[in-house]
Amino acid sequence: MLLKIDINKWFSWLNLGIKDPSTASAVEVLLQIAVICLIAFLFTFFLRKGITRVIGGMVRRTKTKWDDIFFEERVFQKIFNLIPPIFIDFAFKIVYGKWQHIELFHRFIVAWILVVAGFVIVAVLDAINRIYDSYPIAKDRPIKVFVQVIKIFVISAIIITIVSEFIGESPRNLLVGLGAFAAVLMLIFKDAILGFVAGVQLLANQMVRIGDWIVMPSNNANGTVLEINLYTVKVQNWDMTITTIPTYQLVSASFTNWRGMQESAGRRIMRYINIDMLSVHFLSDEEIDTLRKSNVLKGYIEDMLPKLDEQNKGISDVLDKRKLTNLGVFRQYAVRWLEANPDLNIDMTYMVRQLQPTATGIPLEVYCFSRIQEWVAYEKVQSDIFDHLLAVIPYFNLRIYQYPEIIKTPN
Repeated sequence: MLLKIDINKWFSWLNLGIKDPSTASAVEVLLQIAVICLIAFLFTFFLRKGITRVIGGMVRRTKTKWDDIFFEERVFQKIFNLIPPIFIDFAFKIVYGKWQHIELFHRFIVAWILVVAGFVIVAVLDAINRIYDSYPIAKDRPIKVFVQVIKIFVISAIIITIVSEFIGESPRNLLVGLGAFAAVLMLIFKDAILGFVAGVQLLANQMVRIGDWIVMPSNNANGTVLEINLYTVKVQNWDMTITTIPTYQLVSASFTNWRGMQESAGRRIMRYINIDMLSVHFLSDEEIDTLRKSNVLKGYIEDMLPKLDEQNKGISDVLDKRKLTNLGVFRQYAVRWLEANPDLNIDMTYMVRQLQPTATGIPLEVYCFSRIQEWVAYEKVQSDIFDHLLAVIPYFNLRIYQYPEIIKTPN
């Protein structure tokens, strides 16, 4: 049984000479409500200020980080915001227990408490997400999508509870009534539903992680993933611009994820040089003597010459004899040059091969893997390889095709 207090005696001086009894009563009630609210807010202000200072000191003295995050997200401060509505509701029940409008005020107070509680829950969820993000596993399996889904459910539940409180129906009956508007609700929350499903697929299949380098030409995205949330994935492109991609598009459309390259032992180099076909010929004895002076080719040439002499025994026609060609020896030189390069991972596939001849010459492709994945350093390794190969090609009496090419017929 709540204590009922007649405060009319306390506030009888508030009539201020108003002769109309109903008006005087209304003014008195409003002023009483104002005084109660003022007391509640002043009490909360001083209590929050004092306790927050104490909590802040305790947080700074601890070595753990989670309490710092809770303090930075103002979780404790928002909890204190529950005091005014609870105090006012309690005071109203004591003072105006028999007032005919007490139920309406109570509903407003309940709505106030629910809204503040919602802010507290959201702050707690944000703090939990920040704490989780501080662990290495967050890079592979972020929980921001799930946190946002929980926020939506919490906010929806609060809204439904507030509406049901004012219309006098239970939340269950209200939800049953909303079933008829399911199609409208699905349309309103279409992006949220698609984003949630896509987010679960992305995380469960580890299709995208924070820090991955992805390329999605349809959205002009080419850079590092900064954030994955319920609705969007933020990508910082290499020109420092930000591209925002709807989360569900990463499931419904195709994109390239370079994570495999970043986690592997090398980054692929695949580039070719177009060789003028008219410059390909058998090596003369003078050319062989010149090339065998190279430490890179000496072992190969001295190993091949006896084998060729053995294979050519009894063959008198020069067209039928096997000989070294300048293109073949250059290809072997390029392979051995790659093997001697410390910046390349020779444990992975590497080769120098001819591709299908075209109108622009014979493409001679270099295929290998750099030990360095970082972009700038990788480009330096790749450029150094081709700088050298382009510079030594003339020593093999080969020509690089370059448009417009002046075709010179052999003598």
